[in-house]
Amino acid sequence: MEGVTAIYYGWKGLISILSLATSPSLERDFNKYLPDGIACLTDRIAVDQIDEAGLAALEDLVVDSAKRMSTADIKLFVFACTSGSLIKGIGYDQHLIRRMEEATGGIPCFTTTTAVVEALRAVNAKKVVVATPYCDRVNEIEKKFLEDSGFEVLDIRGLGVTDPKAIPRVQIDELYHLTMSMDRSQADAVFISCTGLCFLDYVPELEEELGMPLVTSIQATMWKALRAIGRKDDLGMLGLFKL
Repeated sequence: MEGVTAIYYGWKGLISILSLATSPSLERDFNKYLPDGIACLTDRIAVDQIDEAGLAALEDLVVDSAKRMSTADIKLFVFACTSGSLIKGIGYDQHLIRRMEEATGGIPCFTTTTAVVEALRAVNAKKVVVATPYCDRVNEIEKKFLEDSGFEVLDIRGLGVTDPKAIPRVQIDELYHLTMSMDRSQADAVFISCTGLCFLDYVPELEEELGMPLVTSIQATMWKALRAIGRKDDLGMLGLFKL
């Protein structure tokens, strides 16, 4: 129509989210909280189990996904899986980033683990307690990754979930009681791990109750994604988004 300007989806910036096939929370949260004009395209990656073997098998699938999605007008790629981007130890997130950027022809990329480490540093956390839905072995690997990244992990507790379809069904009361059960008296921050958890809406309320910075996987991913494309929007997530 004459005199009408078309506004296309993601006209201020299009972010590609590469996530596990069983995780609905990322699309919901990004579409709910991203500023107008910033949009996301998602691609799904199949995973059999949230255990060491299942997560380690994701690497080539992630790279193939990034290459496939790079045909769109993407400004930024995110592999949005915490455990999947740390499962092979310190430096694995950077290895994934290099492979993704090679596959996409140099489009900037990062992982949720990268975002979490940067977010914890941004809130000046040195000692942390960590709540996860994971099994003990994945928690051991995550603890070592965080320690090798310079943090002291005072406590890490999980819900023992290995079925990827079960993680989005974890209830808010389970996460709340798990988080509150840990001794936080010496901690600088609380980290709730996993982008599969449907939890973002409760971050401001829980952070106020905790009385200390709270970092979650989706929150940190969204924070870094916006900063990476030059945005400093305050999405109402209290401490982290004030930085």
